[in-house]
Amino acid sequence: MALIVAIAAFACSKEENRGAEYLDVTYNNIAGVWSLQSFDNGVELGEGTYRYLVLDRKERRFVSYDNLGSMEQVKRTGRFDIYTDGAAIIRGAYDFGQGDWEHRYYVRNLTRERMEWVATDNENVVMVYTRAELPEWIESEE
Repeated sequence: MALIVAIAAFACSKEENRGAEYLDVTYNNIAGVWSLQSFDNGVELGEGTYRYLVLDRKERRFVSYDNLGSMEQVKRTGRFDIYTDGAAIIRGAYDFGQGDWEHRYYVRNLTRERMEWVATDNENVVMVYTRAELPEWIESEE
């Protein structure tokens, strides 16, 4: 079953492959600031809704800022790890005993500017992230 999900996670059309320079999924290649563009296999974020994810390669820590569950910003911190099980998988745990991420994710179609995460237990949970910079209004709340 895991093999089938892995194959499905990495299957993409010839059109999507043209001209893309895909990178290996490493701590170095995914480090930086990412902005969530869509989730659940193509649902775009609504007006004024956001999630920024900051991945630190050296410390293997993350910080996320979002207002997905409410109109107020929520900041979450924790640790993440990448491992290989036939494909690159990212998993994480929140600080302060708040538990693991809801899913573990296959990371696919990683380029310098874009990546997709597909839940290992539900191929309909697909999150698309693009490179970004933290807006000043988030940085000022640090």
